[in-house]
Amino acid sequence: RDRRYDYKLLTKKWKKEIGKAENPVARKHAEDQSLVYDSLQVAHKCILNSFYGYVMRKGARWRSMEMAGIVTLTGGNIIKQARELVEQIGRPLELDTDGIWCILPGTFPDKYFLKTQSGGSIMVEYPCAMLNAAIHHNFTNHQYQTLTTTKDGTKQYDTRSECSIFFEVDGPYRCMVIPSGLEEGVLLKKRYAV
Repeated sequence: RDRRYDYKLLTKKWKKEIGKAENPVARKHAEDQSLVYDSLQVAHKCILNSFYGYVMRKGARWRSMEMAGIVTLTGGNIIKQARELVEQIGRPLELDTDGIWCILPGTFPDKYFLKTQSGGSIMVEYPCAMLNAAIHHNFTNHQYQTLTTTKDGTKQYDTRSECSIFFEVDGPYRCMVIPSGLEEGVLLKKRYAV
C-alpha cells in the first residue's frame, strides 16, 4: 500500500515535469516516467483490490475466512457511510466495493489551494478530504501496536493510532453511461462507461 502511494507521488511529480520541459527530449522523458509510475501504481491497486478474493479462496496460502469477512464488513460500512455523506450534498450514481461514483453540484467546492509559508501551494480536493475525515473519525485503529526494542534491550509494544484507508478522487468526468436492466429487481453486472 505504501509503495503505491510512493508511485502516485512520483506520477504527479513527473506530470509537473512535462509542463516544465524545455525541449522535446525532456518532455518525452517526463511523459515516459509519468506513464511508468502511473502503471506501477495501478498494478499495486489491482493487487490490493484482489486481496479479498485471495484470502477467501480454498487452497490459498494465507486463507482466512475471518479476514475476508472483516474486509467485506469494513468495506461495506465505509461505502455505506460515504453514500450517506454524498447524499447530503449530491447524488450517488454507482456504489462499488472499492469506490463510489457520484455527481456533485457545480457550485460545490472542488479544489482548494492552500499557500504554504515557503511560498508554494498545496492543492486539496475537498470532496476527498471530507470523505477521508469521516473515515479517519470512524475507522481509525487506536490500538495499533508495534514491537520495539528499548535502549536497554528489552522489547515492548508501542501503541499508536493508525488509519491506512483513504479515498482518492478519480475524475471529474464529463459523462457516465450506466445501462438499465430489462427486468425490475434484477441486478446487472458492473458495466458502465465514463
